[in-house]
Amino acid sequence: MKNSYTIIIFILLALVSWYLFSEFSLRNYIFLIPILFAIQILLNDLLESYLNRKLKERYFSIVIAPGTIVHEISHAFAAKITGCKIKGISFFSPDQRGGVLGFVEYIQPRDRFHVIRNLLIGFAPFFGCGIFLIALFNYLAQQNPDISLISPDLVKIEDISGILPTMISIMEKFYEQLIFLDLSNPIILLILYLEFSISLGTAPSSKDFGDFFHSIAKYKLQTIIIILLIISIILLTEYAPDEYGISCIMVLAFKWMILILMISLSLLLISIPLTYTIINITEIRGVYKIIPVLSFLLIYFFTTKILNSTREISLISSVIFFLTSLFILRYPRFFIKPK
Repeated sequence: MKNSYTIIIFILLALVSWYLFSEFSLRNYIFLIPILFAIQILLNDLLESYLNRKLKERYFSIVIAPGTIVHEISHAFAAKITGCKIKGISFFSPDQRGGVLGFVEYIQPRDRFHVIRNLLIGFAPFFGCGIFLIALFNYLAQQNPDISLISPDLVKIEDISGILPTMISIMEKFYEQLIFLDLSNPIILLILYLEFSISLGTAPSSKDFGDFFHSIAKYKLQTIIIILLIISIILLTEYAPDEYGISCIMVLAFKWMILILMISLSLLLISIPLTYTIINITEIRGVYKIIPVLSFLLIYFFTTKILNSTREISLISSVIFFLTSLFILRYPRFFIKPK
């Protein structure tokens, strides 16, 4: 696995922070962020390797292209605003054998900020893709009054037992999109597809982590200063007087990070059965592979527009027809007796 060492580092970081900040009000936030990063990287690597292995190149490119493009744009933007000189850039040039999907080459200024710069550039896709995901979610929410907006208020983890309910509430937001929005509208379908694709782009790549860890090993004094600065911010947040509002600002920042991570994780979890379904569609021969998709759209249109069924019933009926036609076409031997 590409990021196995990174996953171990994040888990160790979470465990250390859990015991180091045992009496702090921010303990759950500080502990949860590296844990969620580890799970996100694990799921992202598993899905990408499975897609890479199973899908033909053209289908693989279609699935990952938008997320990769936003990922690389985020790197380029972060490199530019931190004073780097861009040498070369490719927003989408997948090399399945090498595992490279795109790249941004840059030269850093000769100063004492290499570690901070690598941190910002390496993690830029998390924020770039995350902001894009929230924007897509909230755009769809504005199309129907029954769908509430995504906001940091969803993150309620003051008690560690609130993690699972928070994740469930975010997954319910995606379910609301399927129930309350018109899935016969191609624009809606396009945005749902973009949500899944961009969720794959939120996790920094193995090269991003490699560059960051390399700079940590090379610039030890800068690394120590950054660690002390982070600890100072946490102590200031914990013990600063309430009238300065520092604690509220930091909690809000942590909530935004956790919200982005949980949205990404929710979509990655939903992507597991969806990916399996996509693989089965692509393995159907010839033009027959479009039949399951057409059956879904036709049944959905028929039940919503002609029968005036509720969107929930229409969605369930369409999914049943979709899966039935997919199974029949994918495994015809169960239905056609050999001569």
